[in-house]
Amino acid sequence: MFNPSLITGTHINYYTTCKREAWLYSRKIHADQWDENILMGKALSDIKEEQLHQFPFSNLKFDKIGKQRGHYLVTEYKKSMKNPKAAKMQLLFYMYQLKTSLKLKEINGKVISGKKVIYVEGNEENFSLIEALIEEVADFLDSPKPPSFILNNFCKSCGYREYCL
Repeated sequence: MFNPSLITGTHINYYTTCKREAWLYSRKIHADQWDENILMGKALSDIKEEQLHQFPFSNLKFDKIGKQRGHYLVTEYKKSMKNPKAAKMQLLFYMYQLKTSLKLKEINGKVISGKKVIYVEGNEENFSLIEALIEEVADFLDSPKPPSFILNNFCKSCGYREYCL
């Protein structure tokens, strides 16, 4: 079985967006590094690193953590909010990992992209949701073959599209 401790926020994001992309990424098959979207993401990441100082914890790399009104607040910045569900699940994954590993009493989060902000509560319902998703992703990534290609709204700007089309 794929070791759940190896799952990262990127696995969660990709799985929520496209299962095939998550499977390829889990096998260290890299997206087209010359893809326009990949290059833009790298450039934005370089700018962000200069301004922010990512907070690495274990195999997690989220953008910012701080205290607000007595609880911890994790912030993740995205270049776009094309898939708000994937962004939310990635953030929730980070929050869950921090809460369980560090035994935090209360943790919340937000995803920011331009003027759009998604707030994510660190409640039992959300943590149950992410626990189930982590188990589902681990089971899925254990599969010896990638899933069949399924065209979706994200394919046209995906760095992995050469592996699918």
